[in-house]
Amino acid sequence: MTIKLLAFDLDGTAILNHKELPEENRQALEDAAAQGILLVPATGRMLDFLPAPVLALGASYAITANGGAVYRLPDREPVIQNLIPNEKARDVLRVLEDYDIYIEYYSNGKAITRRDMPSRARTHYALPESKWGFVDGKDYTLVDSLSAMLEETGLRPEKINLPYLKDHQKRELWARLDALGGLRLTSSISDNLEINSAQAHKGGALLALAQQLGLKPDELMAIGDNGNDVTMLEAAGCSVAVADGSAEARAAAKFGTAPHDQNGLAQAVRRFALGQGMS
Repeated sequence: MTIKLLAFDLDGTAILNHKELPEENRQALEDAAAQGILLVPATGRMLDFLPAPVLALGASYAITANGGAVYRLPDREPVIQNLIPNEKARDVLRVLEDYDIYIEYYSNGKAITRRDMPSRARTHYALPESKWGFVDGKDYTLVDSLSAMLEETGLRPEKINLPYLKDHQKRELWARLDALGGLRLTSSISDNLEINSAQAHKGGALLALAQQLGLKPDELMAIGDNGNDVTMLEAAGCSVAVADGSAEARAAAKFGTAPHDQNGLAQAVRRFALGQGMS
């Protein structure tokens, strides 16, 4: 079956250092687009945090917040939403308030956090240097109280993001949040925790978008590297995991490719989407 849509994860798959799109990957994606293949970034990131080189590819859609919202680009209109109900978001916050941790909410493609958190990310919250870009690069909406914000606005988040947790915090929170029910918990990096509605995941968003576009699963290709990519890798007719991806991602994918920092995405696109270098 001919590939008509290519969904690709960003961090750990398509990009380096959380913002750089290697030339080999860029060229392979542009070649795919030139062949009429729809490019769809599929990420845990919010819409406003998509890297400029990825936006420059001219993709028509983006799966964001792990499937919490799918946006049509460039008009930023949501075409699919799987939001956390407000009451459930408030239940989550009551658990999170037992921990002194950095918290973000994604809504309408933007990030919201408490007013004091960004300035204390490096010091009080001890985010490692590898995480600094995830705070410094965001144009936050700042609020004085997260609980008041949820109560007063009725916010239904696309995702609740905990960018950095110690091992024991992650284990405890995972168990406590899982017990609430109605949530999907994933990690895109070993020391983070991403909280979505149970209905929100990349695979479901990919299939819903494909249905809107009149495409079959066999016409979809997906490539990823980590836990939040598993459902997408399972959904696509052609799925590829980079060699340095997690064990669960590699188990979910039908094929493998080189590590992400060795142009694994470019190799996979050329082999499976463009049919180059195949016997």
